[in-house]
Amino acid sequence: MNQVFSSYKLPDIDFQPGQIMFKGERFVLMNAEALGMLSRDLISTLGRERAKAFLLRYGWECGYKDSISIKNLYPQATIEFLHNQAPIYHMQEGVAKVQVKHLHADLEKGSFSMVGIWHDSYEATQHIQNFGIENEPVCWTLVGYASGVSTAIFGKKIIYKEVTCIGRGDDECRYVGKTVDEWGSEIESELVYYNGTKIAEELEEAHLKIKEQNKLLQQIMDTHEQLNQMVLSGRSRQDIIDMIGQLLQSPIVFQDKYFRLLNSWLPPTENTPIDQYLLDPMKKGFSELQMTLSRLTQEKQAEDLAFSDRPDFPKRTVVPIIVNDDVMGYLSVIHVDGTDQEMRRMITERAAQALAFDLLKEITALNTENKLKGDFLDELVSGSSSLGSLEKRVNYMGFDFHKAHRFMIIQLDESSAQRNPAKNEYELRMDLRKELINIVRYQIPPSIKDVLIVERRGKIILLAPTHSNGLNLMEIGKTLQKRKKDLLKNVRMSIFISRESSHISELKPLFEECTNTIDIMARLKRAGEIYNVEDMNLFDLLYAGREQDKLHQFANQTLEKLLEYEEDSGGNNLLLTLHVFLANDCNLQKSAKDLNVSLSGLKYRIQRLKDIGEIDFNDGDQKFNLQLALRVLIANGMIHV
Repeated sequence: MNQVFSSYKLPDIDFQPGQIMFKGERFVLMNAEALGMLSRDLISTLGRERAKAFLLRYGWECGYKDSISIKNLYPQATIEFLHNQAPIYHMQEGVAKVQVKHLHADLEKGSFSMVGIWHDSYEATQHIQNFGIENEPVCWTLVGYASGVSTAIFGKKIIYKEVTCIGRGDDECRYVGKTVDEWGSEIESELVYYNGTKIAEELEEAHLKIKEQNKLLQQIMDTHEQLNQMVLSGRSRQDIIDMIGQLLQSPIVFQDKYFRLLNSWLPPTENTPIDQYLLDPMKKGFSELQMTLSRLTQEKQAEDLAFSDRPDFPKRTVVPIIVNDDVMGYLSVIHVDGTDQEMRRMITERAAQALAFDLLKEITALNTENKLKGDFLDELVSGSSSLGSLEKRVNYMGFDFHKAHRFMIIQLDESSAQRNPAKNEYELRMDLRKELINIVRYQIPPSIKDVLIVERRGKIILLAPTHSNGLNLMEIGKTLQKRKKDLLKNVRMSIFISRESSHISELKPLFEECTNTIDIMARLKRAGEIYNVEDMNLFDLLYAGREQDKLHQFANQTLEKLLEYEEDSGGNNLLLTLHVFLANDCNLQKSAKDLNVSLSGLKYRIQRLKDIGEIDFNDGDQKFNLQLALRVLIANGMIHV
């Protein structure tokens, strides 16, 4: 079969004022563009899927009603005849020109199939005009009409599919109709559109959803306003955490950037320890969490975390706390049943903003306080203010320098740091120092107030009480070394701890001694450790003192003749030999091995040392002076060993 329906008998149409009758049925003539606009507005209002369902069902109702009219007109007609009449009804409305390519109907076997083409589909034309080319067929009312017609005529549910469509860029609009059984699973995705609710119910459902959304939005706005008021009125972070926890009835965990617990809230009926809810990226065998948190830190946005292979990790919404574009912590809201997912996420984000604002206030106040403390410490160690004026300011600041205090000076060697091509040297140095200062501050208990931190001449300087209720600087130094390995990879860090003071007048000399020790360690190429000035050897203390010029003069006088000889000869074999020989307690075999020379060659050099330097290796005082002089020259870089 290949039949195109293109005409109808003129007597079948009766035009009356205000009425158009076709074979006894009243029809309405409508503008195609108006129908296109209706379809466009339905899609905009209901969404594509709901609009498709509505238009399919509308077409079904039109086709089913027309088929009833046709069957009433021709009660004794065959199924094939009735199907030939239905396209005439459809075409007289101007929707498309129908061509049937194939028709097979067997009532006894319940088998039906029909294939055809819709030429000049108004629906495809209007859809292209309003939306352009789509990825799927768009002649929804035509498909619905054909399905309704065939179902009513055949007496068994028949569904049509548009297999090609001009609306998706094909050459023609081709349709195929079969019974639901004959389609099988292929038609399942289309059946849901025919089983939908009526448009009134659709609109009512949409209205209810809008009301729920408005209610949710109002609740979130109220929560946001309440959080802002709490921050502005100076309420604590714990109050904020408590309010969010009670609102969501979910466990809440607030951790700092190093994943240490700051605040938490648990429902009264919760028996799980808070430790089970903490984010722990360093947990053994949990590399996926490390990568996820690293990405979250870079993207700086909320995310729902769940790991199917880790049932011990509670599902949660995590949002980083951002202050001045830096991640300062993480807020976790554990998922519990019965909590609206969208509300939980939005309230978590609002809570994170409130916590960030609270942290910003705290950081600003802390920076102001540290600026004042830093200025005081800078004046103290530089000697730019008199001791009397400093003592007065100490009283105002509430410090008691009559109790024991120590300096901790942190020196970074950034030469080996991994370079970020997006940052220059200054930015890298500032990032490293800011990170380290934050680590130092986190190690100081809130109960200890008289702690001063300042960055001066490329060093981080900490002055803290070390009496019985003060800080253990050695333990803090060890913690810093550990954190440095985690956060500042490939950067060497040296920590120097001064001797203890008992009065403000002792602080400047102790600071100078400590900084001199740093210079000595640098010249001796000793770095990357914790150095306590009290534990240093006699030479280190001598060289760290104020009499360095006298030490240099002593060294030059003691080794004067050997220095002159080496300068004239252009080498330093004798000075090196002297250093190794004395270091080995004048043992010829050990010294020859260390110097990689023969025993006879070493004996020759020893004799030259005796002759030129007038050295008596049996004189203990002279050997001590020679060793001290050599250490001074080595520390000063004048001799390389």
